[in-house]
Order: sequence, then C-alpha cells, then structure tokens
Amino acid sequence: MSSTVVPLVIAFLGIVGTLVSGLMTQQLAAKAKAKELDQSARQRVQERQHETERVMMEAVRSCYVMLNTASLDFHSELNHFWHALRAGRVTDDVRARLDDARREHRARYSEAQMRVPDDVLTVIDGVHRQLNRIYGVLKRLDGGIPSGLEDNESLDRAHHQITGLWEQLTQMRRTMRRSIGVTQDSPY
Repeated sequence: MSSTVVPLVIAFLGIVGTLVSGLMTQQLAAKAKAKELDQSARQRVQERQHETERVMMEAVRSCYVMLNTASLDFHSELNHFWHALRAGRVTDDVRARLDDARREHRARYSEAQMRVPDDVLTVIDGVHRQLNRIYGVLKRLDGGIPSGLEDNESLDRAHHQITGLWEQLTQMRRTMRRSIGVTQDSPY
C-alpha cells in the first residue's frame, strides 16, 4: 500500500468506528430503556394484581364477619323465641325480631354464595339449612305456619337442635378463619 492510502484507510476506519460506536451506544441505550420500561410495566401489573387480591380478600373477610354476626344473631333470636314459646309469651315483637334476624342472615348468606370458596360455602350452607330448619319448627310450634307439625317436632327437640347448632357455628367460624389465613389447622 502506498503511503497515502494507509492514512486514508486509517482515517476511514476511524470515522466508521466513531459512527458504529455511536450507533451501538444508541442501540444499547434503547435496549436498556426498553428493558426498564418492560420491568416497570411488569411491576405495575404485579402491583395491580396484588391490590386486586388484597381488595378481594378484604371483601371476603368482610363477608365472613357479616355472615358470622348474622348467623349468631339468628341463632340467638331462635333461642330467644324458643324461650318465649316455652313460657307462652311469644309476642309480635318477638316474632318480628326473629323474622328480621332471618332476613339479615339470608342477605349475608346470599352474599357469601357469590364470594366465598366452595369448601367454605359447603360448611356455611349446612349452618344456613339448619338455622332455617329450626326456624320452620319453631314457627310451626308457634302456629305461624299452617302446614302443621311433623311427627318428630317438639319444643324439647327444637331446643336440642338449637344447642347442637353451636358446634356447626364453631366449625363455620374455623373454616372461614382458615380460608383467610387467620388460623392454621391444629395438629391435635
């Protein structure tokens, strides 16, 4: 090569090198920015997902609290009604309180049907059915439902069912607490 060509090749390579390094720097910066934006987008999705899960869990927890309260109130009113029935002191006010407790429980149960997991709903459903079964017996004993008594319905049997319901209510509460992670299964 001639002495004039070598400096031209070196100059050419220097210019190309400068241009290529600028392009490579720009591409690397663009890739880094794209990676940063992608990571930021993934983080926002995860945050939204976490927030959605938190809101859903709070809604389920709130549903459990209201259902547990309504179930205990309904149970208490059944017991109060039983005592009034046994004493022959059932009044319209006592009947109204029982009916109000039943309506409130039904509303909370309906909400639970749409919010809670199936395994929890199975337990809740058993409590709901038993509360309403006792309600029907007491109303028939009161004469409020004209269908008449079935053979095994009596005040004593109704009281036994009311007191026996405590175990179902306890199991329902345990199942709901386990569902939201408040308690763990005991190894005992």
